[in-house]
Amino acid sequence: MFVSELNMVSFRNHRRLFVDLEPKMYRIIGPNGTGKTNFLEAIYLAMTGRSFKTASLKEVIAFGEESAFVAATVVMDDFARDMEITVKKDKRRFLRDHNPVKNTSAYGRGMGVVLFEPGHLQMVQGAPSRRRAFIDDMLRMLSPAYDEAYTSYYHVLYQRNVVLRKLRDMDLLDVYDRSLANYAAVILRERLKFLKRMAASVSTYYEAIAGEGEGLELRYKASFPVVLDGELETAFYESLKARRETDRERGRTSIGPHLDDLSFLLNGEEAKKFASTGQIRSIVLAMKCMEIDRIGEQVGEAPVVLLDDVLSELDEKRRRMLLSMIKGQCFITAAEPMEALEEAAEAIDLIELKKSADDLREEDLW
Repeated sequence: MFVSELNMVSFRNHRRLFVDLEPKMYRIIGPNGTGKTNFLEAIYLAMTGRSFKTASLKEVIAFGEESAFVAATVVMDDFARDMEITVKKDKRRFLRDHNPVKNTSAYGRGMGVVLFEPGHLQMVQGAPSRRRAFIDDMLRMLSPAYDEAYTSYYHVLYQRNVVLRKLRDMDLLDVYDRSLANYAAVILRERLKFLKRMAASVSTYYEAIAGEGEGLELRYKASFPVVLDGELETAFYESLKARRETDRERGRTSIGPHLDDLSFLLNGEEAKKFASTGQIRSIVLAMKCMEIDRIGEQVGEAPVVLLDDVLSELDEKRRRMLLSMIKGQCFITAAEPMEALEEAAEAIDLIELKKSADDLREEDLW
């Protein structure tokens, strides 16, 4: 799978940009502010319908403009897919092969893209939301059913919290609790199934990267008692019901997948508390290598990989390990040249691309 064309108009600091691409590794080198991350964001958005920088797509619209446009031609299974997104301040439009698509799940179905950005290096020691996001982002890309359950769960969660905070319409709580339990069961079941499948792969990668004979274990930490061979929906509903008074006092839902966590254990000790910087980065790299493998397995070919200024955070051994894992198209940003990149990747000059785009006619860009 690879992006053969990328076109953007009024997208963040890229007024106009068009580029033809091949299934190879590219490097984008330059100081902050030149639009390197925005270039990667445009690829991610064109392939998934979502941004990795913001939940509000209207933020991608360039200052002073009314709309932003991003389009990509993605070659998958030897067929070219035309992906287009137009974002206005009050609406957005998704087109897949020139046909309107209602939601991001249908728009990005079958697309394989892996992002690795500096925030991911905080996966082990950072807030639980970072670890949940890693699992959720993968599962939402891999499973339309999970994406639907995830979106619905947070919609119902918001409604339930409104009722709790305003202390009214309390009869609605039971309705929301049953609905929330239904979606929570899907999310939890899929997370646990996924972690069971990926645990061995992550452990193998960690051993290859760290080379220290340490055992890495992944453990899911649920916010309510889970009986794996029981009925998850019923168990969660009963737990919600038992905590209604506590939730009323706090004005929020105190248990659920939105509060669950993932822990990493090295030789039985929690890595978040005891691991060295090198061990932490080896864990994160093992997770990303697993992600590349898993998404490639799901879509049937190597995914597009986006590395946003992360190589500078890794030592030479880990840089080369990561680059060796990438079999398909890859875009790598960095502030300074690196020997490993000079050898492996072709340069993309954003300044030259912008100049070339300025010379094109308006109709050639849309």
